[in-house]
This record gives sequence, C-alpha cells and structure tokens, in this order.
Amino acid sequence: DYTDIFACSLGEVIPVPGAVHRLNIPEGTAFNLRAHQQPLMPPQMEFLHGKIDEMLKARIIEHALPEAAKCCANTVLAKKAH
Repeated sequence: DYTDIFACSLGEVIPVPGAVHRLNIPEGTAFNLRAHQQPLMPPQMEFLHGKIDEMLKARIIEHALPEAAKCCANTVLAKKAH
C-alpha cells in the first residue's frame, strides 16, 4: 500500500522551492568541532562517497566550506537487518 507516494531513489526526491531549514540554537552555543572518526574500510568509504555523490546530484545536500562548519559528528554506517 502507498508505494506510489514514497521515493524509490534519492533522484526522485523533489526539492521544495523556497523551503528553508532553520535550527533555533541560542547564540553563543558551543559544539564539538572535532570528530573522533574510526577509519572506514575501503568498501565502506566507497559506499559513503557514492551516497554523498548521489545526494549532491539530487541537490539534497550542497558543498560547504570547512570554516562554515558549526558542528562535527562521527559518520555511522549501520547494516540493514533485512
């Protein structure tokens, strides 16, 4: 049921013109700017880079300069149960 309302791929996601995502974070809040990332294995890195490229192409995410980063977090890849 309802399979026609869900995107099957990231390329099918349609950006909403004029939509803006805002986080209401109080001024002066400090976040961690160091990610203590565990090294990824080559297949994991290939998968991650592929997903990033796919999201860039679909315009879900965009490139940002490192100095524009306000917060960093580790990347977590979880294997699907099914």
